[in-house]
Amino acid sequence: MAGFLSRLFGPEPEPVRAELDRAGYEEVLGLLRSGHKIHAIKRIRELTGLGLAEAKNLSEAIEAGRWAPAPAPGRSLADRVRELLAQDRIADSVALVVKETGMTEDEASRFIGSLDR
Repeated sequence: MAGFLSRLFGPEPEPVRAELDRAGYEEVLGLLRSGHKIHAIKRIRELTGLGLAEAKNLSEAIEAGRWAPAPAPGRSLADRVRELLAQDRIADSVALVVKETGMTEDEASRFIGSLDR
């Protein structure tokens, strides 16, 4: 039956998979922070074409601070940390430094404290 349907309608197109960009990441993070986990997973699926399980795993990683979009070329870690600090997102800035450098949270806090603002 599947062969008949594929001959009749043609092959099913492969889903398009895209990376979650900065704007999408911020949107999903906002949904997660406001407690709308199902909407966040749905939005990830719409933006990326990921399957349900993959989108759920990505939403959990974002919520836990284990995933962030790739930085824009030319933006240093210090610049991205300053941007988070300007938004009063101190915990996110510490998590970013820990993730990208392998520092402990105490080391990351000292690094952040040493930055010119």
